[in-house]
Amino acid sequence: MKKPERILWKFQCKKWDFGFLIPDERDYWGGDFFVHQKNFGWAEDGQRVAGEMMDRASGKKPEAKIVEVFGSKKAEAKKAEAKKYEALKVVEWIYSGWNGDFWFVDVEGQEQGYFCYGLKRNGAIDGDRVKADIKKYNGKEEAIVTEILPPMTLLLSGKYTDNDTFGFVKPDDKSDDIFIAGSRKAEAKTWDRVEVKIIKSGGRRREGIIEKII
Repeated sequence: MKKPERILWKFQCKKWDFGFLIPDERDYWGGDFFVHQKNFGWAEDGQRVAGEMMDRASGKKPEAKIVEVFGSKKAEAKKAEAKKYEALKVVEWIYSGWNGDFWFVDVEGQEQGYFCYGLKRNGAIDGDRVKADIKKYNGKEEAIVTEILPPMTLLLSGKYTDNDTFGFVKPDDKSDDIFIAGSRKAEAKTWDRVEVKIIKSGGRRREGIIEKII
């Protein structure tokens, strides 16, 4: 019979940096499970917990982590505190920024994007399509990038006009001009015919990245 991934155990903390989970059916499980301090969660010595087995072993014992603590006022208080920072919503659109301390996650249909600290961009670079959790810190909504998504495939061709620090592409299909930030123009010069990828269509104007000069 396949062993379940989650079981009820008693937690026994030997030292501050490690402990053991003692299964109710110890003979069936073949003994105790080692728990590293980083996997204690909010558990304290002697408490009843739910644990999950991990795909590794520390020394001779299999390893597990604590995923829930039962009957602990301290654990419930910490859960309530953590809930304040749960995602209000999840958005998918464009990360707008470079490798600085902060930039924004733009969202289609909104003039202003969500503030995102550089440390919370999860490797995203300017123009990436991302998924982000929107959370509230000190009354302000901020974005935390959780995933970098495959790029959009909407490409348009047109004529580029350069204005030093930025430029515009006038599409061949006669639609509205596409704004091109200076960092996104590649080597394009005025009157070059280019192929541009649309990265933002909300707000006052569409924005794009020049993919190649035709």
